[in-house]
Amino acid sequence: MHMPCRPIHRMIEDQVRRWEALGETHARSFMAQPVIAISRLPGCAGRAVAEELARLMGFALFDRELIDRVAERAHLSADEVCALDEKGRSMLEEFVDSLIRQRYAGEDYFRHLCRTVLAIAKRGRAVILGRGASFILPPRTCLRVLLVAPLPARVASLSRRLGLGPEEARRRILQVEADRRAFILKHFHRDLTDPTAYDLTLNTEEAGGTDTVDAIRLAWSMKCELRRAPEPALR
Repeated sequence: MHMPCRPIHRMIEDQVRRWEALGETHARSFMAQPVIAISRLPGCAGRAVAEELARLMGFALFDRELIDRVAERAHLSADEVCALDEKGRSMLEEFVDSLIRQRYAGEDYFRHLCRTVLAIAKRGRAVILGRGASFILPPRTCLRVLLVAPLPARVASLSRRLGLGPEEARRRILQVEADRRAFILKHFHRDLTDPTAYDLTLNTEEAGGTDTVDAIRLAWSMKCELRRAPEPALR
């Protein structure tokens, strides 16, 4: 489910009006619902899972659209943002590019990415695919999901989906995975597959698409209940 492109501040204003219309009690209940942030290794059918999850839950899905919104806020073209997204470019490469564009786009992009993800979380009812959302958002505000699978299974999956030979599929997967790992390491100093960074880790080879979606929905319901509970007192 893709929503039409609208400025982030308009999205927030609309959400506030909806909360006011619902009344204070219902508004608190609505705000207690976390968004779903999905990280994935390439070849795990992450997009298909996110799309089906958003469809069943009636949530908005933010993936490529998120890049466009960041570009709008950062005044960068979508192509420039795509060149930076989920890639750990070296400081030297960014500095050389900045001499051409007369601005340091890498940090501008990251700052706007964080603001955009936080605004989406405030709006609620969203599935955010990738973009480091699991590391940007406070744990209480989102269900953080990691999709994994053994490399041979991911290679076979991508080969079938794109009609690629095994070697080409493996090459593409390893390149994308390296980019994603470098992005997370550079900006958050974390390992993409660190299980302590997530609420739920699923092996899509074992679970399959339908079971994966069902498991995420169940975990989301449990997260909602936990979020409604009062914070434990410090001792």
